[in-house]
Amino acid sequence: MGQNANTSQPFLQSLASDATANTIAIAAASLVPLMAMVGGGVDASRYYMAETRLQAACDAGALAARRSMDNNGFKSKDRKVGENFFDHNFPDGLFGLDDMTRQYSADGDNIVNGTASGIMPTTIMAAFGYQQFELDVACSADINISNTDIMFVLDVTGSMNCRAGDQNCGNNGNVEAPDSKIDNLRESVMTFYDTVDSSTSAKAQVRYGIVPYSNQVNVGNSLQSSWMKTNHEYQSREGDEVISYTYEPVSYEYNRVGTAGNWSSYSDVSVTLNNINSKAECKNMIGDVDDDIFISSDSNDWTYQSSTGDDPRISTYSGPVRYEYLETYEARYRKNKKRCILTKDRWRYTADSIITAVEDRVEDREFRWIFRPVTWNVSGVTGSKSVTLPTGWEYSNQTHNWKGCIEEAETVATTNFTPVPAGAYDLDIDLVPSNENEKWAPMLPSLVFTRYNGNNWTRNDVIIDSPSDSFSSPTDYCPKAARKLSEFDSRTELENWVSEDQGFVARGATYHDFGMIWGARFISPSGIFASENETAPSGDPISRHIVFMTDGTQSTANRVYGLYGMEWWNRKITNDGNGDELELRHGLRFQAACRAARNKNISVWVIAFDTTETDLFGNKVVPQNLRDCATPGRAYLAEDADDLDNAFREIAEKIAALRLTA
Repeated sequence: MGQNANTSQPFLQSLASDATANTIAIAAASLVPLMAMVGGGVDASRYYMAETRLQAACDAGALAARRSMDNNGFKSKDRKVGENFFDHNFPDGLFGLDDMTRQYSADGDNIVNGTASGIMPTTIMAAFGYQQFELDVACSADINISNTDIMFVLDVTGSMNCRAGDQNCGNNGNVEAPDSKIDNLRESVMTFYDTVDSSTSAKAQVRYGIVPYSNQVNVGNSLQSSWMKTNHEYQSREGDEVISYTYEPVSYEYNRVGTAGNWSSYSDVSVTLNNINSKAECKNMIGDVDDDIFISSDSNDWTYQSSTGDDPRISTYSGPVRYEYLETYEARYRKNKKRCILTKDRWRYTADSIITAVEDRVEDREFRWIFRPVTWNVSGVTGSKSVTLPTGWEYSNQTHNWKGCIEEAETVATTNFTPVPAGAYDLDIDLVPSNENEKWAPMLPSLVFTRYNGNNWTRNDVIIDSPSDSFSSPTDYCPKAARKLSEFDSRTELENWVSEDQGFVARGATYHDFGMIWGARFISPSGIFASENETAPSGDPISRHIVFMTDGTQSTANRVYGLYGMEWWNRKITNDGNGDELELRHGLRFQAACRAARNKNISVWVIAFDTTETDLFGNKVVPQNLRDCATPGRAYLAEDADDLDNAFREIAEKIAALRLTA
C-alpha cells in the first residue's frame, strides 16, 4: 500500500504541473452544455414532428367530418367519422404522447372545427428538468364552391321506367314502376343539388343545365331561328296528279262505201203524212225508196283512220254499219184530213262505211301519293311551332307540330374521328351555323314515313293511289326540352323540373352520342352560347362539369327516327343502313363527343346505373365505353338506388372542392 501511495504522488504532482492536462477539465465541464444542445435538438425535432403529425391528423378528421355532413347539420355520426380519421392518422402512443384528446364540432355556417392535444415526454432534456412538451393544435374545414357550371346529361330511355335489377322489364309499357330508376334519379339529382347548395359561397355563381336524352334531344327552344334550316329533306310524301284525256262522241255521220249485203226482211212500216193537198200527190209517193238509213253499228268493229283538231276532235273510222231500206208500195189518201198513209216494205242490210265522229275532249285527273325524299320549306316552324304543308289527300293541308326535337347538321359517314372530319358539323361542339349544311332542322315525325315494297323495306319511290293505303309515321319519342345553364331560384324549382308531372319521363332508345354532343354544346365556353358561358358575371373563370348518367348500354335501331333521320333510308351515319355498323359508328361518335368536351377542360363524370357488364370474375363494372368517356378516375358504378345517391353525392362533394379553411 505504501508503494502505491509513493507512486501516485509523483503522477498527481506531474499532472498538476502539466499545462496540457487542463483540457480534461475543460472537456468535462463542456459535456453538460453539449448534452443540453444535443438533447434539445433531438427533443425539439421530436416535438415538431409530433406537432406536424398531430396537425395533419386534426385536418384529416375535420375534412372527413365535413364530408360526412348533410344539410341537417352536424351529428354524432359525423363526429365519429372525424375521430376515426384522426385515430387512423395518429395512432394511440405515437411519439409517446399521453393524455391525448381530439374533439370536433360545427358552427352555424357548417364549418367543422377541431382541436387536438397531448403531452409528449422528453428524452435527453429530462436530465435538465424539462420533463414534457404540451402539444395543442386546431383545425377547420368547409366545402365552398366557386363559380361552377354543371350540365346534367340524363338517360331518359324506356328502361328507366323499370326497377333497378329487373332485367326482364323492357320499358314497363312506358309506365313508371314503383321505385323506378327514373324516380331514383330524381332523388339523386336532388341529393346532388343539396350537397352543392350547402357548400356554395354567397358570391359564387352555380348554374345548372339539363339535357334529357333518348333517341332524340329536345333543344329547339334554346336555338335561334337563324340557326335553323329554311329547307330540309325528309323521308316524306307528296301529292301527284296523273292527267289523262278521253274523247266522248257528240255526233256521227255515216257514209256507205261498200256493197249492201246480209239482207233481211222486216215487217212493213206505216207512215202518216199530214197536209197532203190531193190524192194524186199521195199516190205519186208509191215507189219512193229510202235507203242507207242508219240502224246500228258496233264501234269495236271500227278501224281508226285519222283525226283532225283537238277539242272538238273530228275522227274518221271505217267499218260495217247496219242500214235500213224502205220502199213505198201503197198510198191511201183521206181527203177530209189531208192525210196520206204510206205502207213501206222494210229491209235491212250491212255495208262497209266511213264513219265521221265529232268528239269532245274530256279531262281525267287521278290523284296519288308518292312516298320518297321530299324537300320542304320549314322556315316558319321556330315561331309557330308548327308548319302547314299540302301532304294530305288531294293536296289538302296538314299541320305538323314541332315539339322542339331536331335533326342534326350535316355529317360524314365514317369510322375515323381522329381528327373529326371537316364535314362532320354534327360533332363540332362549338358549331355556330353559317350555311344550310351547318344548320339544324326541326324533327317532324308526322311529316316522315317509312316505305315498303311488299314486306321489304325500300328506298325507291312508292306510289299509293288510295288514301287508305299508305305507310306509317315513326313513333314520336321527343323528351322534355333541355334546360340551358342558369341558376335555380330554389330547390323546389329543380324538384318540379325533374318531376313526372312536368314531363320528365322515360321513353325511347339509347343514343349516348346525342346526349353528349348537346351536353357539351350547352356548356362549352366558345360555342353557340359563348356569350353566356365564357365567364361569370364578375369576369372570374368558371369550373365546368358534365354529369352523364345512363342505365344501359347504347341501343340503336336503323328504323328509329333520331337526329339523323331514319338510318336505313337516310344513310347519314352508315354506308348501307346496316344495324351492326350503325351501333359501331354511334359508339365512335360518342367517344368523339366525350373527347371534344374533355379538350375544353370540361370535367366529364359518368355514372353507370344498373348496367350488366362484368369482369372476368363476374363482378359488375362500368362499361368500357363509359370509362373511356369519363375524365380519368371519374367513372362510377351504381347498382341500386343507394349507390346512385352516393355517386351523385360524391361527385357533388368533389366538385364543391372540400378544403381546409384554417
